[in-house]
Amino acid sequence: MNLTTKVIVIIVATVTTIISLIFYLLILRFDRQIEQNYLSTARAVYKNVLITRQWISDYNGVYVLKRPGVSTNPFLENPELLTRTGDTLTLRNPAMATRELSELSKIMGGDFSFHMASLKFLNPANKPDLFESKALAIFNDSLSSHGLKEFYTIEKIGNHAYFRYFAPLFTRESCLSCHSKQGYKVGDLRGGISILLTIDDFKKAKQENLSFFLKSALFTIIFLSSLIFVALRRSVIRPLRRIENAAQRIERGEYDFELNIPQRDEIGKLANAFENMRKKIRNYTAQLKSSEKKYRSLIENSPEAVAIIDSEGHILECNSKLNHLTGYKATRLKSLNFYELIDQENRRKITSFTSNTSDAEHFETELFTADGLKIPVEIYLIRGFSLDRKDDLSFVYVRDLSERKKIEHYSIQTEKMVALGQISSGIAHEIRNPLFALNNNLDYLKKKFGREQTFREIYPELKGGIERIQNIVSAILDFARPHQPEFKRMDINEIINKSLLLVKKQSEKLSISIETQLDAGIPEVEVDPHQMEQVFINLFLNAFAAMGESGTLTIQTRALSSFVKIKIQDTGRGISPEDLERIFEPFYSKTPDGTGLGLAIVQRVLEQHHARYQVVSEPYIGTKFYVYLPYKQEQEA
Repeated sequence: MNLTTKVIVIIVATVTTIISLIFYLLILRFDRQIEQNYLSTARAVYKNVLITRQWISDYNGVYVLKRPGVSTNPFLENPELLTRTGDTLTLRNPAMATRELSELSKIMGGDFSFHMASLKFLNPANKPDLFESKALAIFNDSLSSHGLKEFYTIEKIGNHAYFRYFAPLFTRESCLSCHSKQGYKVGDLRGGISILLTIDDFKKAKQENLSFFLKSALFTIIFLSSLIFVALRRSVIRPLRRIENAAQRIERGEYDFELNIPQRDEIGKLANAFENMRKKIRNYTAQLKSSEKKYRSLIENSPEAVAIIDSEGHILECNSKLNHLTGYKATRLKSLNFYELIDQENRRKITSFTSNTSDAEHFETELFTADGLKIPVEIYLIRGFSLDRKDDLSFVYVRDLSERKKIEHYSIQTEKMVALGQISSGIAHEIRNPLFALNNNLDYLKKKFGREQTFREIYPELKGGIERIQNIVSAILDFARPHQPEFKRMDINEIINKSLLLVKKQSEKLSISIETQLDAGIPEVEVDPHQMEQVFINLFLNAFAAMGESGTLTIQTRALSSFVKIKIQDTGRGISPEDLERIFEPFYSKTPDGTGLGLAIVQRVLEQHHARYQVVSEPYIGTKFYVYLPYKQEQEA
């Protein structure tokens, strides 16, 4: 319920209550006045009856001319008197006169009549009805305490309403002449006078007044409520609504407006205070936006990836560098836990980082990307920050070490290549020439002694040894003098299938099954097809060597956003963790007849193709070799 509705309800309720109370009191007062009017009329009639009775009583009754229809009082002694003129006079005592007057009042009274009643009546006409009996009983009970002197009520008789009044008649000295024989004494209750006044006109007037009062009350309520509401709306509601609208504009971030309320009352003071608050909020917000823009620009333009995390590792804020580094969109990245993005088990602490707080860490680890890659990173983590009422936050700076690691790797490889080049030169001159002579002489001896049993037994071993030395020398020379790749747009699945054809016979010989899961929707890739064949053949042959007599080789390709993912998986003996770190070193081999140069050549070719690679192996379970090859050579995987 809004303020206007509340004000209307309160005004209408208040005015209605007050007006209703006022008109109710007026109606009660009107009823009371009418009642007093009827009571005064009844009392006047009662007093007139008493005066008439007293006058008759003071003269011990009065004689009236007996005319036809005039009855004689049978309850009096000597009720008639004959005059000298021959007229007959009949005596009328107070009771007789009162009864005859009451009967006359019923005929001539119009709106009123009266009746004399007594509990010890002689004349049946004076017998009391229920109302009169109740009144007489009350008067009898109140004589000792000098209490009630009159009794009245409103009754409905037939279809008419009446005001009934009853007042007592007490025995006086003048009454004993007639009533002493009945045992009455002075002061005894003889009976009473019952007065009946019609109030139909009063009822009708009351209904008309009530209708008038209701209409007047309704008009007054509407008029006063409207008048008060208009006044309150102008002086209170409208200014408060303007302040409310101004508060809503501030809530929406609008501050450049003025709240012009010229009132000098409390509303005006509230408006002035609100206006001062608006200006302060506007200035403070402008400063905050400027500071936020400045610091956000610093963080966004930072050469390093930056993130703010809470105590549980949830990412609250980050710059675009972290999005680019991880491959996740900003909305997705903020739903992740930072500690799940890094390799927690293989962290290498760096002690060179110094900070004023003990809650700081500096370490190297690997960062997991959205595409499943691992990127070497250096992380600075500083705890103990507060932001937006959130405590125990941490600033995280992530530096990509891929280039540095690549440079370090290239440096080591360069040193190896220099050393290998020097060795290969010596091999070319010192080994190949004597080896050529040995091979020629061995062929000569074969021609001369080829039929002898002893020579035939040692010849294969000597010939195999010389060929093995020749293969090693050729591999060394090929590795030491690499060819630059000649890139062409090729179907990588076609290159894989061609490589598989070259090793098919060997796989059949070893009872090794080959399963391919090649994605047909992969775009063409810029590669040197001959070098990539050499890569796949080396990887396939290594897998065959690891599986021995039987196993399964699985080759899978899948198109990703900017590169193709190639997985080569075997079910061989696997590689131990200590050997896994050295498999790309030249001349390192765990097979008896291996040169140790196969994976070194694979590594060199992949690096020339700007590809990334990953080896995952578990002893006695198998090895997975992942290759991430970019579609175009100007971008890295």
